[in-house]
Amino acid sequence: MDLMPSAEQEEITTTVASFLAARMPATAHASVFVTPGAEIDSALFRECAELGWLSLGLPERFGGVGYGLAEEAMLFRELGRGLAPGGFLPGVLGARVAAFAGDADLAASIVSGSVQVALATRDTTDTDDVSVLHAAEASLVVVCDAASAALYSIADCALAPIDPVDGSVRIARGTLGGSVIASVAADLDPVFIRGLVLCAAMQAGTAEAQCELGVAYAKVREQFGKPIGANQAIKHRCADMAVRAEGAFSQVCYAATALDGGAEGFAEEAIIAKYYADEAARLNGEASVQIHGAIGFTTETLPHRHVWRAHTMARALAVRPALLDALVPRP
Repeated sequence: MDLMPSAEQEEITTTVASFLAARMPATAHASVFVTPGAEIDSALFRECAELGWLSLGLPERFGGVGYGLAEEAMLFRELGRGLAPGGFLPGVLGARVAAFAGDADLAASIVSGSVQVALATRDTTDTDDVSVLHAAEASLVVVCDAASAALYSIADCALAPIDPVDGSVRIARGTLGGSVIASVAADLDPVFIRGLVLCAAMQAGTAEAQCELGVAYAKVREQFGKPIGANQAIKHRCADMAVRAEGAFSQVCYAATALDGGAEGFAEEAIIAKYYADEAARLNGEASVQIHGAIGFTTETLPHRHVWRAHTMARALAVRPALLDALVPRP
């Protein structure tokens, strides 16, 4: 199994990073993080869709680009690193559900960005209560687990908006309702497992961004006449952040490659990737904020916003206890 990125994968990373820096820099869409009711730019989201971001991993027979999960992970890593607003994860998953269910028109509408999708996560495995990410801008909602994935109409669900931790990811709570618009069993397409890997890739990108922000600040912030990065305690924090970020994305790559190759145990690798990347994003956030000092606790700073995003995405698809139960079933 070759875990080194290919030239094509490196090109995907470079292209996405360049676009985000030019068209969606984190500092340019600060209002969606801190202003209640601020609108996310739907035209810009459709522009990303036109670039093939929602269809990158969709098979060519469904009108997609035809790359594998590993290439999609490269894309989502940059989305996490760049704090990109918008429902990219549910869009990718919803398109797969529609495509594999045989609804080509709906799949095309989703990958074009004209129909947006939200992501529902059940609070526990034995309840119908759900938290829905990106609910405000979506007309459909995708819900998935280890057995299947399905699309519902937002209009038929009993959902109420709540105050989000991260204003760029609108959240609603309630219950799903109405008839299933499209569904697919996991043995036909493991939508849930793919979602775990892509969410983990976003979290790995967040962990990397926090490491970069912390290291950069440690180089320029001075105390007692020298950069704080000269202090051994700061060096250790930076080193720990780098190790966590590298470990998180390495596990993401391993899980993605395992699924693409049909290796035995790819589901467990995906669960581990999500669990580890969630931890890396959270712990790197704590370290980066501490390195930044008081300014790191302000809403204007990128470390603070990355902390919000990390906490939000940690609850996407499966909450922490559910991940642990999937890895080590309770007696």
